[in-house]
Amino acid sequence: MSKQDNSSEQIVYLLYNTGYRLTGSHNRTQELLMVVFNTVSGNINLKTALKKLCLTYKNKATTGWAPNLPKDLPEAKKSPQTEDNSTNKIQAGLMTLPPSERLVLVLREVSGLNYVEIAEVTGMEKISVNRLLSTGRWELRKKFAPVPEQS
Repeated sequence: MSKQDNSSEQIVYLLYNTGYRLTGSHNRTQELLMVVFNTVSGNINLKTALKKLCLTYKNKATTGWAPNLPKDLPEAKKSPQTEDNSTNKIQAGLMTLPPSERLVLVLREVSGLNYVEIAEVTGMEKISVNRLLSTGRWELRKKFAPVPEQS
């Protein structure tokens, strides 16, 4: 994130990928990005846009999503869903996590932010980021690599 030479195309890709991993929905990702780009004016900066994306996500995850998107948005493409696709399994696992755990996990493991950067863009304390990451990772580990029962 510290690289300042990100093109607007790269920024949009990073924001879209992050938004999709958070929401699991192309329509909700479009909704998030509309809010981000409607509030960020002029020369777009990845850190500012990512911070707005995180704040908007946290708000919508707690207050609910808009029932309908504006009519002028293009129809979102459907992702091919196959049961054997590990990416789809991981996405499904992410969607089972509470929003705060999902947010910090996506920012760390998908977007590659460090703990300090995650704290900055989410407005959380670093200790909270650490706790949420540990909890989220543990929950995913239990889903994908269950501990064998002891007899």
